[in-house]
Amino acid sequence: MKTRLLTLALLLVVPSALAHGTMVAFFGGQIAESGDYRAEFAVRDGAIRVWLRDHDDKPVKASGKATLLLNGQKLEADLAAKDDGLTAPVPVKAKDKLAAVLGLVVDGKPVSVRFQQAEMVAPTVSGPAEAGRKTFEAVCATCHGGALRGTDNGPPLLHPFYALGSAHGDDVILAAMNDGAKAHMWKFGDMPKPQGLKPGQDKEVLAYIRAVQAANGLGGAPATAAADPHAGHGH
Repeated sequence: MKTRLLTLALLLVVPSALAHGTMVAFFGGQIAESGDYRAEFAVRDGAIRVWLRDHDDKPVKASGKATLLLNGQKLEADLAAKDDGLTAPVPVKAKDKLAAVLGLVVDGKPVSVRFQQAEMVAPTVSGPAEAGRKTFEAVCATCHGGALRGTDNGPPLLHPFYALGSAHGDDVILAAMNDGAKAHMWKFGDMPKPQGLKPGQDKEVLAYIRAVQAANGLGGAPATAAADPHAGHGH
């Protein structure tokens, strides 16, 4: 009975609407509100990351534990301070399906937040997208992650901000691959021009990114290597 109750609690999703304004994910994670605080949660390969802020988006010091439901197993981990947030080493991958309950303490008061993450779907690709997959893993995954869900060095590309039809269309992604980009949303700093990307590989990488996004419910049909580089609405 206790296991069933825990499972039900873990699968609850926290509403994203806020009375105090739009919540911003500075590190590419999920955002939820609990009382006076905004929590951001992200899964990295081998760890989870948590950032807690007030409604003015100022970092808040906290401590606590995380309870995860991963592959039918319950895991508990102590959260330790790291930079402006918290972290815990956990045998987890960014691609994994999981649910999490964060039991935090701020100024002696309890703060509880829940999150869940769907499993990343890896599509079967061929042609330009397959070539792009190999290049992405060699050049881009260090910052954007092998599951395209970001790392501590760069934001997720498996994100509505970068989907077809978003403000960051094909032209913006191609420009970033060829010239780098100035930081304007995330807290990762400027994106340098990728090293090791050969002429023509940018469109192949884009084809792979679009294929992964489409397989995970973001955007429409994947781009092709011959697609119009100015598709989308990003400038």
